[in-house]
Amino acid sequence: MPVYAQGFINGRVSQSRICLWLKRLSLSFSVILLSSCFVAADGLPQLPEQEERPFADTRHKSLAGAKALGEMFDAQGYKLDSVKQGAGVPPLFGLNLPKDLNNQPVTEKISEFIRLLLPNVLAVNQQITRVRQQLEVLVKIPVSQRTAAENEWLQELLTHYSIAPQLTSDNLNQLLMQLDVIPVGMVLAQGIDESGWGTSHFAIAGNALYGEHNPKGSSHYLTTPGGHVKVAAFDSMFEGTAAYMFNLNTAKAYQGLWQLRQTLKREHRLTGYELVTSLEHYSTRGNAYVENLQSLITHHQLDAFGGATLTDDTPTTLTFSR
Repeated sequence: MPVYAQGFINGRVSQSRICLWLKRLSLSFSVILLSSCFVAADGLPQLPEQEERPFADTRHKSLAGAKALGEMFDAQGYKLDSVKQGAGVPPLFGLNLPKDLNNQPVTEKISEFIRLLLPNVLAVNQQITRVRQQLEVLVKIPVSQRTAAENEWLQELLTHYSIAPQLTSDNLNQLLMQLDVIPVGMVLAQGIDESGWGTSHFAIAGNALYGEHNPKGSSHYLTTPGGHVKVAAFDSMFEGTAAYMFNLNTAKAYQGLWQLRQTLKREHRLTGYELVTSLEHYSTRGNAYVENLQSLITHHQLDAFGGATLTDDTPTTLTFSR
C-alpha cells in the first residue's frame, strides 16, 4: 500500500499530506481521460517522443492534396482568426504533408500549413505538461514516501533527459528546468522557416519540419545530394515535433534556452518572440536567424496561438496522395 494512503487508515494524516494525495488523485483521473497511447502500464504519463504508436486508436482520412485540406478545414469551421479568439483546435494529425502546398495561393498556403501544424504542437505540449504536472507533485513528496513505481518513473525521466538518475533535489530541479513546453509561436515560426512553409523536399519526404540533423544511431533519415548531410525523418508531423522539442530540452547547446524559459515563465513573460532570442546556435545564420523568427512571429501573429487548446473530438489522422 502506498505510504500516502496509510495515513488515512491509521487516522494520522496532515493537511499537507491530504493536499498532495488530492493532487495525485486529480492527476490520476486526468490520465484516465487520455488515450492509452500516452499512459504507461503503471498509470504514469509518458513523454510524447517515447510513444512508438501515438495514433493507434484514431479515425483516418485520406485527402488528395492541399486544396482538399483547406476545404476540409473550412467545412469544420477551423479558422485561424477563430482560434485566436478562443475557439478550439480540432485534433487533426498529418502523417505526411501534401506535396502541392506551393500550388496554392500564398494566403491559402500560409493558412493551411499553420492549421495543419498547430494541432501537433498543441498535442506535444499538452503531453509534456501532463508529465511535468506529475513530476511537480512527486518532487514534493520525500523519496521514502513515494511508491517504487513512482521512483522508477522519476529515474527513467532523469536518464531520458541525460541527468544522473540519483533522486536528489539538485537532479530533480534540473529536470524541472529542462522538462517544459516550448511556446507555440516559436515552434510554428521554426517549422515555417526550416521547412519553407511545408514545401521543402525534406518536409514532404520525411516530415522533417525543423531542420534537425539525424541523431547518432538512428537509421531513419534523408540525405542531401551527395549524402554529406543526414536529416532526421519521421513517420508523422507529431513525431517530428516531439523529437524537435526533446532536442531543445536535452541538448547542452540550449542550456541558455532552459534558463531563459524559467526566468520568463517566473515573470509571466514566456512567449515565442522572447524565447527565440536563445536560438542563436540553432542555425549557422546566428542572430539573423533569430531576427527572422521574430519577424515571422510578429507578422503572422503566431504568439496569439499560445493559449489555443485541442477540442475533445476523436483524433483523426490525415494522409495525402503521393
